[in-house]
Amino acid sequence: MHIEQATIEDVLRDWQTADVSDRVRAGLRLCEFLTKHPQDLDTALLHELRSAGLNNLDIEDAANVAFHFNFINRLADAFDFPPTTPGQRRRLAKVLNRAGHMLGRKRSRPSFVRGGDGVVRPVELEVARKNVLTTDGQTEPALRQAIEAHAAAWFGATRPEAPVPTSTHAYIQKLTQWAYKITDDDIAALKQAGFDEQAIFELTFTGAFGAAIAGVELLFELLYGDRC
Repeated sequence: MHIEQATIEDVLRDWQTADVSDRVRAGLRLCEFLTKHPQDLDTALLHELRSAGLNNLDIEDAANVAFHFNFINRLADAFDFPPTTPGQRRRLAKVLNRAGHMLGRKRSRPSFVRGGDGVVRPVELEVARKNVLTTDGQTEPALRQAIEAHAAAWFGATRPEAPVPTSTHAYIQKLTQWAYKITDDDIAALKQAGFDEQAIFELTFTGAFGAAIAGVELLFELLYGDRC
């Protein structure tokens, strides 16, 4: 699908007034909810999305995009990834477009599952979450579970929350709410507390995952909570 650069710039300036279809605008509205205030998702918003022509599969696709943006953006801010060039963005867009078409043919059916903790999630994210929280690593699974719970709870997700250690609390709070404010001093503070680079990566990965998945869980509960 080709989108004119002028249209992209128009959306980036203000998606609410951009010259796009009602269907596209509805998808952008959902992405904003999932990014900024997922705890406000409700049946009224779902009605708006469906009235604009989005079905459940469309809504799932938009949620998938929002999840990956919210997850990767926090990693990029925390680790100060260099911005991509226009040429890199074009190439990446083509790769993502091809991958989306390929994965679309292999979409799980049903696409959702109620996890062992009682929360409805996309099948792929349920598997990913289990791996993130239980796989052996430099950090203890209990610490990662506490961090994921803390980050997800900030955006309205339901978790049996465990205390986050003082040594990581300020960093995870900043990662969750204002990742763009993370500085070298924040990373240095973690190292001074005894975390090496691998451990810091695991803490950041887990916190970013928890913050990004919260809205998807709330959305999938609205979509499919009565089916499982």
